[in-house]
Amino acid sequence: MNRTYLKHEFLITTRSKRNIPFILFMAVLLLSYCLILLPNKETKETYYPEEVRDYLTTLEVEQKFREEKGNTGIIIFTGQPVYAMNAYYYKLNHAMLTAYEDKNYTRFLYLRNFTLLGNEREYTADPNLFTLSPFPGKDRAHLYQQTMMRYEDYLENDYPITYGLMYEKTGLQALQKFLQTNGILFILFCVIYFSSDILSRDRKYQTVLQGMPLSWYRQLNLKSLSTFLYSLLIIAVMLVVGVIVMSLQFGFGYFDLHVPIMIGQQLFTAEDYDVISIATFIGKTFMGIPLLVFLFIRLNIILGLILKNEWVVLLVSSLILFLDRLFATRTTRELFGQDISFFPQIYFDFGKIVDGEKNFLLNVETITFAKGLVVLLVTIAVIEALLFICSRIINKRRFYKA
Repeated sequence: MNRTYLKHEFLITTRSKRNIPFILFMAVLLLSYCLILLPNKETKETYYPEEVRDYLTTLEVEQKFREEKGNTGIIIFTGQPVYAMNAYYYKLNHAMLTAYEDKNYTRFLYLRNFTLLGNEREYTADPNLFTLSPFPGKDRAHLYQQTMMRYEDYLENDYPITYGLMYEKTGLQALQKFLQTNGILFILFCVIYFSSDILSRDRKYQTVLQGMPLSWYRQLNLKSLSTFLYSLLIIAVMLVVGVIVMSLQFGFGYFDLHVPIMIGQQLFTAEDYDVISIATFIGKTFMGIPLLVFLFIRLNIILGLILKNEWVVLLVSSLILFLDRLFATRTTRELFGQDISFFPQIYFDFGKIVDGEKNFLLNVETITFAKGLVVLLVTIAVIEALLFICSRIINKRRFYKA
């Protein structure tokens, strides 16, 4: 009977007229992201050949003018050898432009890394970076350190340097960036949507379902399990399709590629950083996703019992999901007098826990991968206890009562 009911619930969720349009919409978003947004995304490291050509043309004219005037020495007032510096930058940028146009990305990356080496001000002094950040200087220095670690890893290993690898557009790198940014929140919102109606949809057939030869609590568990399996299936399909689409455009990537992580919060220098393989990062992140999926499904069961309306459940659960974004700031390190690392909402964006980004954003060292797993497991245990109590108070008869 358990297997039959589980299969029944799974098929209902699969054939839901409410879920199918949502999945199609998500598919359109996914393809738009993989085919339009990500390939055309611009960053600080995006190279603009036309601008470089204009710069070289202008610099060449200036150099000829200085030669005609005889101004090729040191400027007395500033002490700067402008002519010699211009000649240096002309050769460097011309070499980078030639390498880029010839698609010799190994040489291009070597020259770009050489340009940035010891030149942190190219990031920290850029007013266009993190213009809305409350701590732009800190964020720019952080991005510089991560960029240098990535480039050094590419050059020190035997990876064939491609355009996609250099700009983090390969299949695995795209998955990594998705999990590091807001990808997990997107996944959890999908889970909330799928699970928001698993109780309310049955109120249309209360006469039939009240006679099911299964206990009320077991029905709730089987409903949760069917939605859990369905959600993981949809998530897996979306991620695999996304990786395949990006791989067809820019290559698959390498599992041993290094991902910069934050290990300290002292001076924000290279000593505060380390690396892990992209396989390790993805593996650790995937350990947290099932826990979060299960947590929100069980939470929606409780909300469904109490609220009895799928749209209210969707609203309340979504507010809980984005609680950290709505009420916490980058200076929030305690809640109710307790360290913020003890609260589960900090770990909803689990990719930022694995790479230490959450610690960086809040300037703490207490948010760790191991603590995240423990906090999520404890939260699930609390939710399970609350669900058991709610299922006794709001029993089958009371829930289906009009």
